[in-house]
Amino acid sequence: MKLSRRIFLTGAAAAATTAVAASLPFSESEAQQSGFQPMKIRSKEIKRFKFSGGQSEQYGPLLFLGGLELSSSNGRFGGYSGLLTLNNGTDIIAVSDRGHWLRGQLSQSSRGKPIKLLNAETATLLDSKGRKLKKTSRADTEGLSIGGSARAPRIFVSHEGKGGIMTYPLNLKTGEERAKHLLIPKEIRDLARNKSLESVAVGPPNSPLSGSIITIAERGKSLDHHRPAWIIGGPKEGKFWIKKQGNYDVTDAAFLPNGDLLILERLFNLSEGLGMRIRQLDGSNLRPDHLHTGKTHLTADFSYQIDNMEALSVHKNAFGETVLSLMSDDNRSFLQRTVLLRFVLTDNDPFREPFERAPKEAKIVPKPKSKPR
Repeated sequence: MKLSRRIFLTGAAAAATTAVAASLPFSESEAQQSGFQPMKIRSKEIKRFKFSGGQSEQYGPLLFLGGLELSSSNGRFGGYSGLLTLNNGTDIIAVSDRGHWLRGQLSQSSRGKPIKLLNAETATLLDSKGRKLKKTSRADTEGLSIGGSARAPRIFVSHEGKGGIMTYPLNLKTGEERAKHLLIPKEIRDLARNKSLESVAVGPPNSPLSGSIITIAERGKSLDHHRPAWIIGGPKEGKFWIKKQGNYDVTDAAFLPNGDLLILERLFNLSEGLGMRIRQLDGSNLRPDHLHTGKTHLTADFSYQIDNMEALSVHKNAFGETVLSLMSDDNRSFLQRTVLLRFVLTDNDPFREPFERAPKEAKIVPKPKSKPR
């Protein structure tokens, strides 16, 4: 049997994790509290991206600004899979795979180097009926994006389980706001429960897909399939594919200011170890039946300051530079870390690639032949 990343990382340390959890100052009464509650988080600066790197922090088109290793004894901390950065990167909003909000302010340099996370708060996401998501099939929240009108912007949240998308007001005043559930293609609900909608990105105003929702599955029918993605709403509604390159799963996506789409990918298996990759897709060619290859900006393994990288957000800093923020899901294992990394994208040129039609079902390996009789 092939071990999954969560079974391996959490199961291998089950006994130790149980002992640690028993000592956490997170009582049942705290678990019942509604709305945002303060959360104490410790911040440790990450000054270099590569453990044994030289003086340069330029990695292809990405310049490493800095990062933070975050930790807390609060039982709700960890498992962050979706991220938003607002107000030139000062404000952050994240969601965990157990249906919890995290929000706070970053003390940062003028360019956006993170120094410390301040004023952190947490709350439990609610469904449209006011029930806590952790009591429903939608608790595994994975991706965040901003959409809606300029007057009433909303947070779009993708979730695994049955697979779906919800929205909340961008201005989360209390943490008790209820979700609105969106209609999605039925086939999304048939995806594997733990390989479903890892990402959601709403087309920006300057995009041909302005207002449309892009959502990408972590994996296809198997690891040997291309990764399926859907365009929901707008004139180009339909399904496209992201070319499989190695054993990476898609964990998040975000639009760049130039209209192209960035995807974050994560590698984890026992033979290859841990890895991360960032690819840029042609935003002018996001349409049904297209098989996107994209341009790789960065590939990193365990010799870099990465962990289980699952969250990606894009914003502009005070100088107008495009900044990428990445966050890891620690799977609530003491063997892992929650890291927040920041890069400046120094090449802002759009990427263009010719249309390539995806093969039927986008399966890239031939079916096994029958054994000769």
